[in-house]
Amino acid sequence: MNDLDMDLLRAFVRVSETGSFTRAGQMLGASQSAVSVKIRKLEDRLGDALLARSPRSVQLTPFGARFLNDARELIDLHDRVAARVAGTEAARRYRLGISDHAAGDRLPRIIASLSDALPGSQWHVTVGLSDNLFRDYKAGLFNAVMVRSEDVEANGLTAFEEDLVWTASKDFVWETGAAFPLVALTGSCALRKLATATLKEAGIVHEDVFTGTGVSAVQAAVGAGLGIACLDRRNLPAGSRDVGETYRLPELPRTRMALFCREGEPVTSAILKAFRETG
Repeated sequence: MNDLDMDLLRAFVRVSETGSFTRAGQMLGASQSAVSVKIRKLEDRLGDALLARSPRSVQLTPFGARFLNDARELIDLHDRVAARVAGTEAARRYRLGISDHAAGDRLPRIIASLSDALPGSQWHVTVGLSDNLFRDYKAGLFNAVMVRSEDVEANGLTAFEEDLVWTASKDFVWETGAAFPLVALTGSCALRKLATATLKEAGIVHEDVFTGTGVSAVQAAVGAGLGIACLDRRNLPAGSRDVGETYRLPELPRTRMALFCREGEPVTSAILKAFRETG
């Protein structure tokens, strides 16, 4: 195998992260065709396909998913050595995925804690749904993810456990005989699936009164008195109350946030500490 050119590796990583040759080219200052040529050169040198291309999408092949983390490590090592030779110190970059439920309004404090614990590091943070983040973690797109363990059916390292609560604004009234007014995230959210399954098992008919794309949107809808949501206790909006006993709603289980991390110490401990201290 020929030597691996850093420009080719950077092109591959950018296409993997953006899912687009055009966007990767914009980031690299190159045309779409130039990026495509770089990828094909890298595939020729490696002797295997890295990307599966179609008119609508670009996906990592199994080989590409395995090679992605190696490519990042090679780029990181190259940049750190080059910085030392130049008399400067390159910042270590970490890609962290965080479940929206784990982040909430604590995200600025979490990032500040990580920066304090690991000075000189750069954190590229993505907030999203646990199952999507864990899928991308397994594909090598993240150094670490903080996700709800129930969503991914895997253990990981326990960061914290939390009660789930049926919550509504202090002034909200669920009218007798009316369907349960559910405030929740979109259909792919595992917490939404848990809430609807729990209501169904208890024989409670529900209707969607608000569907949001993030926890902050759900909090706002609860605060506005639109209905009842199932939220982690740490994410209860100001001015809300636990209405589980009031309306004799079915009991909800505790939830567990878990860390999956490719890095060793002190990174793992720093991430766990950041989430535990901001709870």
